[in-house]
Amino acid sequence: MKIFVFDLDGTILQDSHDIHPKNLEAIEKLMELGKEIVFASGRMLPSMMKLLRRYFSQQFPMIAYNGSVAWLPEVGKILDVKIDPHTAAKVIEILREMKIHRQAYIEDRLVVEEENEQAKAYSDHSQIELTIVPDLVEAVKENGATKLLAIDEPDKLESIIAFLKSTFPNLAIFKSFANYLDFVPAQVDKGRALQLIANHKKWDLSEAVAFGDNDNDIALLKAVGLKVAVKNGTQTLREVADVIVEENTQGGPGIFILDMLQRGAIG
Repeated sequence: MKIFVFDLDGTILQDSHDIHPKNLEAIEKLMELGKEIVFASGRMLPSMMKLLRRYFSQQFPMIAYNGSVAWLPEVGKILDVKIDPHTAAKVIEILREMKIHRQAYIEDRLVVEEENEQAKAYSDHSQIELTIVPDLVEAVKENGATKLLAIDEPDKLESIIAFLKSTFPNLAIFKSFANYLDFVPAQVDKGRALQLIANHKKWDLSEAVAFGDNDNDIALLKAVGLKVAVKNGTQTLREVADVIVEENTQGGPGIFILDMLQRGAIG
């Protein structure tokens, strides 16, 4: 395998949002061997950059916002897809009526209209400052949105997914965490963003391995030659995987890679 693609939260990050030491050790060994490393996340691009700078002196290709943005160190953004202003405004209005926390990602800013517990917790999690506006509908009408996010109790979110999908056929709507519901343009996913990076880099994705934990990683795993899920991953993702490794809290991806290196399975 020549290309290694890592989801962040729930996969190589511990629940404390730090990279597990085993995963860090494995990635550093892959870097020494000159392997290609890609990070893919539902996080904002600035949040990914800030996190990875804590651990690495070099930059990597990144897929952000669940595939709405693909970024290369030597080029910048090679993909930047947005939800159109009318659709974004309608989603916000519906979530507001349902009394569900909603936030928008606009030009790499985390934008909210209520500084509540959910907004503060997400800001702490992503290490990105909140931008507070008086009316989120007006903010997205002006700019559109790279991604929208609803945050609430898992059961409440589950109960509205079918309605939202039927109301917005032009959006991909899925859970990235039990209490997070993501909205991105329908043509967007991590797998398509990875393929775009591969085309730019002239990579063969049959030589790639991807690691994930959630349903938003299904397209990512389907795009590569070796599909790896962590044990804490969703049932749907684990059904797609070729290999299931130990949980994120145990450093499963790192253990798997270090074992392959020891056995000479990675040249």
